[in-house]
Amino acid sequence: MKGNLRDLVLAAACLWGCAACSDDVADRLKGKWQLQTVEADGATQRVDTVWYNFQSESLFMYQIYQPVTGRYVYTYGYKTQPDARTLRLQLANYTLRVEQFLPFTDWSSGVRTFRVVHVDSRRLQLESEGRRYSFLKF
Repeated sequence: MKGNLRDLVLAAACLWGCAACSDDVADRLKGKWQLQTVEADGATQRVDTVWYNFQSESLFMYQIYQPVTGRYVYTYGYKTQPDARTLRLQLANYTLRVEQFLPFTDWSSGVRTFRVVHVDSRRLQLESEGRRYSFLKF
């Protein structure tokens, strides 16, 4: 009986350890990320006024600081991940209608699909529509 209980406890500890060390991209995306650079057509543009905030498994916030006015423009949206390397973001008509928010962004529509190039506890790189976006955890 002692052996069975010990084996059960050991198995549970192993499963917990595997879950804690999970390589789940969704978990690593959680938090606020500040955009640092956008690379396109061989040119790199520095950016420090844009944030993506992945708040849960399905919600995100897109936040933009406007230095001229000293104000933030932001909206919320939905996040889906069909697989570990694909991130689909869809803006919602929350604080602004999507068509009012789009001119502040480089998005061509309210839905954007990214390829997750790299994600760890400090850095995130996404690619979409020929551009590479590099973020740092904020």
